[in-house]
Amino acid sequence: MSTKSLDHKGITGIDGYLEPDVPNIIKHYDLFRQWKDTIQEYEGRYNNFTKGYLKFGLNVGTNRQVVYREWAPNAREANLIGDFNKWSRSSHPMVKNDFGVWEIIIPPTSTGECAIPHNSKIKISMVTPSGQHIKRLPTWIKCVTHDLSVSPVYDARFWNPPESQKYKIKNARAPQPRDAKIYEAHVGISTSEGRVRMYKEFTQNILPRIKKLGYNIIQMMAIMEHAYHACEDVRYTFVCSNLTPFGYQVTSFFAASSRYSSPEDLKELIDTAHGMGLNVLLDIVHSHA
Repeated sequence: MSTKSLDHKGITGIDGYLEPDVPNIIKHYDLFRQWKDTIQEYEGRYNNFTKGYLKFGLNVGTNRQVVYREWAPNAREANLIGDFNKWSRSSHPMVKNDFGVWEIIIPPTSTGECAIPHNSKIKISMVTPSGQHIKRLPTWIKCVTHDLSVSPVYDARFWNPPESQKYKIKNARAPQPRDAKIYEAHVGISTSEGRVRMYKEFTQNILPRIKKLGYNIIQMMAIMEHAYHACEDVRYTFVCSNLTPFGYQVTSFFAASSRYSSPEDLKELIDTAHGMGLNVLLDIVHSHA
């Protein structure tokens, strides 16, 4: 592991006013170097480290084995619970590695099927350092839903549709344009009606209009699942645009919003846009602060 640190004179030589902050600058730089070296040692390179979606969350292998990983370094105990095991807090314990990542491998059933049914509810149960039992939605879950007539709380869904229900990609990605003409769009409020518009409706009705107007890039807003519903109500568009912009209260960073329908319909939207020569950008909102 590299131990090279910043040179004190090198910092003050750039800006003498940094003198009082030199110890903190060196401290933070050394921490950066430590983690940089650790990432390179265990992941090979930054690019591998950034593709957490291939490792974390619930991933299904070709043999229908499910591997679930969650980073929770302070948890004393972790168990995968859900409809598939009748919410048992003891039948599927997870194991923690040196980096605080909990893991469990769930083999397929005796008939070769995935042991967790598609679209079934799932959570992670943990014991905190104080001994408290808590339940949480998996951080990297790909689909969450809720029924506002019952509760505003989201349910995590294990999204693994059978092959017959999976959307099959038909088009290659659109070529990168020389001159960007970006159309900013929001699926939910892309209608004058007092309701939330669906992915399929946007694909059928709005994409052709965007293409006809001469745009070559679509910037999709509010795709990550979010809690605030007023932004999908045309009556509150002014409020949203000035105070709480269009789905920025993100609750699940890796789940495509289910209020517009399923992840498969979103895939169809993006694939259809590519077929029209339109590039698609997804708004990434880490915090609306």
